[in-house]
Amino acid sequence: MIHIIMVNPISGRKNGYKHAIVVQKLLKKYNIDSKIISSNYSGELRKISYEISHNQNARFYCIGGDGTLNEIVSGIIGTDSEIVVLPCGTGNDFAKYINEYSSLRKIILNSINAKASKIDVMKLSGNRYCINILNAGFDALVAYNMNKFRWVPLISGSAKYNLAIIYTLFFNRNYKLRIKTNEYTKKGKFTLVAISNAKSYGGGIIPCPNSVPDDGRLNVCAISQTSLFTKIILLPKYKNCKHENISLANINDNITEISIVSNRKFPLSIDGEITYTNRIKAKVLKGAVNIVRIKK
Repeated sequence: MIHIIMVNPISGRKNGYKHAIVVQKLLKKYNIDSKIISSNYSGELRKISYEISHNQNARFYCIGGDGTLNEIVSGIIGTDSEIVVLPCGTGNDFAKYINEYSSLRKIILNSINAKASKIDVMKLSGNRYCINILNAGFDALVAYNMNKFRWVPLISGSAKYNLAIIYTLFFNRNYKLRIKTNEYTKKGKFTLVAISNAKSYGGGIIPCPNSVPDDGRLNVCAISQTSLFTKIILLPKYKNCKHENISLANINDNITEISIVSNRKFPLSIDGEITYTNRIKAKVLKGAVNIVRIKK
């Protein structure tokens, strides 16, 4: 097995490459030779990880956020290669879920002899994948607006997310959608739809409390249209995972396929990467990728 450190150089307040050097030195300490590959443009790590993993077995060390992880996952689907996820992005939601340590040193130390686990992935239309959470509507617009605060100094990723929420509230958007799953079909206006494979996004927001990334299911939270006042009341409950019993929030934990269609384009966040579309399909691929889970 070869060891490849894949880094988004602008992650971690533009300290991604410094983190990569630290990881390489830690691996060397345990007699593991590794190579650092830094991305120059969006999508490059997917291309490189595909080429490597389809020719030889590799362990990739992901230095970046959920978007960087998404690229590597998308590249190695269908191979025996595996990923160690390191918390070097803004929110680090998947990294925090998969690792019981936050220290790079402890994660590397405990990864040396750790075996990878099979983790589910969402396969999306357009030959795309999602490993953490797919968001449509209000919270995708929040993720888009978060870029306005990305380089604000001295505040955490969750604080930046809170600033983006406040900014987005001024737009008070709802979206006319048709949501079809293997369990139900719903039509109407919605504030947001969150499709969970893993647990959280946005620095700790949990839309579907029962979501785990290895059960062969997706979990969906659809919140019906809300007024500005209702958004202000509801969002703190949503952020703190206290929305399960609110009538506007419909949560289903037994989804294997889902499609969202609209006659207008709506914002979509795929592991934190933003696009606009008028339709998206997703289905679960059980055990599609190998992730090293770090436990105490």
